[in-house]
Amino acid sequence: MWSVENGAVMRAVMDECSRAYQSRTPLIMLDTVEYELAEAVALSGRLVGLARRAERYTGKELAYYEFAGARPDRITGLANLFFDLEGLEKAGGSLDEPRLPVMTVLALENGGRPPRAAAETIDALRRYVRRYLACRDDSSPLRCSCVLLYGDTSLLTEELQPYTEIVEIGFPDKRELRAMLDAMSAADGRAPLEDADAQEVVSSLAGLGLYEAKRLIFRLLSVRTERGVRLIDSPELRRGAIRDMKKQSLLRNGGLLTLCQASETRLGGMEAYKDWVAGRRDIVLHPEEYLLRNGATPPKGVLLCGVPGCGKSEAAKTLQWEWQLPRLQLSVDQLMGSYVGDSERNMRTALRQAEAMAPCILWIDELDKGFSAAASGGNGDRGGTFKRMFARLLTWMQEENDRGCFIFATANDISELPPEFFRKGRFDELFSVFMPTSAECRAIFAEHMRRAEERRADEIRSRYGDGFAFTPLFANSETVENEADYCYSEKYCLGPIMEIFAENRKFLTGGDIEYIVKCALLRLGEEGSLPVKASRWVKEIRRVADDANLATYGCGSGGLDSIAACCLRLLRNNFVPAGASPMFERGNLRVTHNGADGRMQVRYELPEGAEPPADAYDRALYEALVSRFERIASRMENSALDRLCRG
Repeated sequence: MWSVENGAVMRAVMDECSRAYQSRTPLIMLDTVEYELAEAVALSGRLVGLARRAERYTGKELAYYEFAGARPDRITGLANLFFDLEGLEKAGGSLDEPRLPVMTVLALENGGRPPRAAAETIDALRRYVRRYLACRDDSSPLRCSCVLLYGDTSLLTEELQPYTEIVEIGFPDKRELRAMLDAMSAADGRAPLEDADAQEVVSSLAGLGLYEAKRLIFRLLSVRTERGVRLIDSPELRRGAIRDMKKQSLLRNGGLLTLCQASETRLGGMEAYKDWVAGRRDIVLHPEEYLLRNGATPPKGVLLCGVPGCGKSEAAKTLQWEWQLPRLQLSVDQLMGSYVGDSERNMRTALRQAEAMAPCILWIDELDKGFSAAASGGNGDRGGTFKRMFARLLTWMQEENDRGCFIFATANDISELPPEFFRKGRFDELFSVFMPTSAECRAIFAEHMRRAEERRADEIRSRYGDGFAFTPLFANSETVENEADYCYSEKYCLGPIMEIFAENRKFLTGGDIEYIVKCALLRLGEEGSLPVKASRWVKEIRRVADDANLATYGCGSGGLDSIAACCLRLLRNNFVPAGASPMFERGNLRVTHNGADGRMQVRYELPEGAEPPADAYDRALYEALVSRFERIASRMENSALDRLCRG
């Protein structure tokens, strides 16, 4: 029968603690804030062989036990051990066998640093260690003692660290979680869950600490709804309870990771990326079968780089919905600590917890902003903190991430990232996200129109009930007969919309399209009836597009120069286009060298017989960017060469 004491996590902790104690290490620090775990270690009797119940002892043994300040069957406080260290040291010769090693348990925690409220504790530990080291009698109760600490390891002072064994607390694996679930169900008088349900619960519990998982299973077994249904018997209820518990767990760990809500998302464009995601779904969800069949590890991650606002964050939501895995967001700013070593420790903690929640998706958004100081090596890197954090992340990605934690990273400017980041083995694919083509823009417009339909329908149902009949927001084949009135028509609606922006030379990102649809929707309430027909929708979009205050990302020389520079960097670094029909291809870049000074000249030339895009919007965007390629590409390449030579 499974129990906490004989589980794999506790056995590993006890083995490490026992080795530390037997090697005469005075301080043993458990890297946990769970009192239950520290208490279990103390009362197990496996660490220092705690005495049996006091009433079974007589004479000197009982006197010694009381002198030492320990109490059977419960952990002791700080004052018990440090009451009279000198007397404890000299008491060794007056006791009969068996020896009774002394252990006290102490929480090392404090809100501020350097420790103020914990100053007396640190002073007491310092006196204890000095007296312990000065004692030469190995049979003395003092030399047979230890202090079991738990809490915040960063509060240990430098002078105490050499005499402290820090024990890392692992997370229970799926086998132990399954044993825990079956044992607690049996103790509750319930039959074991069906295998599929049990596997779902166990997978959801991954990433929780030992006692957190135990408390959550108890909640699932015990809590009932108003109708008397237990949480564990309802898939929706137990998923909600597990999700809430995981959120609490992440918050208690300092909010280093954020658990993102899953929502159905249909990504407009990026067909090549979506095909890649769909093709690897089974591999990620069933890595053991893939390893058994092919002998290779599953995909580790993907990096999307490109123009801001072009759907990289939406791609993360699509990945989560397609694979149905928890998505954890890692923000570099959340990792930064106020004191030396805090940031690196936070990085280790975050990666460890993400790995424990595997299989999962670790989303690192705008990687270039978080680690730009690591690449530049400038004054922005406080004491090399960013470099150490980045080095830790790279090492984990390359060598240690083998438990199914899939990394989804995004960046806008790859020039802000160290080149070693793109080395093979860290990511399975590098996708470039360019400005969406006309076809992709139409798909994005249609998606945001559908989302508006769904939001309105959900609000109507919540207010009037599911049976309420209402008119759709946009005209479709069921509401009108004439195809020219369809709002989702490529010919009559979405095509003319793109022609409008080609005329205005306002080139769009996905973020621009979302804003434009929102502005047009706000205008719909001013006049007219439902459903909105294609002619009226095109009219509203034109009013938004003609507004002089509307400045899209691809509007003006500054924005177009930034887009051209981003495209060139991605083309030169062998990124794979996320779209099915990329506007630009790496093979069309022509690089020549000047023999006199070695300077490079870069041009973008189509192959013989090839023509620029036929679509009016795509041709306008193509011509605007190509005209900038030749002006800035040579300058970018030579600047990169100069930096390399200086380095």
